[in-house]
Amino acid sequence: MLACGMAFDEEYTVRLGEVLRPYQLKWMEECLIPEDMDSHAAVRRRLPWQTLATGEHWYTTYPFQHAASHRLVDILQPDIGWCGGLTAAARTCSIAEAAGLSVILHGGGNTPYGQHASYGLPGLVWTEYFVGTPPGVPLEEPGSWPGVPLPKDGKLQPSDAPGFGVEVDPAVWPEYFA
Repeated sequence: MLACGMAFDEEYTVRLGEVLRPYQLKWMEECLIPEDMDSHAAVRRRLPWQTLATGEHWYTTYPFQHAASHRLVDILQPDIGWCGGLTAAARTCSIAEAAGLSVILHGGGNTPYGQHASYGLPGLVWTEYFVGTPPGVPLEEPGSWPGVPLPKDGKLQPSDAPGFGVEVDPAVWPEYFA
């Protein structure tokens, strides 16, 4: 897999895809500026063999609908915090399911809502978890959501506690718990 961070234009994406073709990448992710639908269509035409993924910087369900109906990508990647929340993520999963596409929530494993959505919504094939710690530093050290499980040995099981498993520490916001 190759995450490109919106760094390329159409021509560079195509040239890179052609050079990397012998290595059979699982997918190329977010190569282009998100709003440039014409370039997404051109890359799809020019790299028909390459699995393409994008969507973490699409902020409503409309770009997902456009991408699905025009077959611009193979994997839709909404970010549950940016696309409009759980409802918009669920709608995107329905769009993908109707189009025969896959969904992988951008950083879905990093939030309690993304963890539950990744397990409960149709079309979600993997859970992405961004590891923001240097090698050798435990995942727990930089801090995570209290009560939200961390991956272990490549697996992640969402909490079955109420409220998506989020724990609220009254000491953090004393004025609200007085």
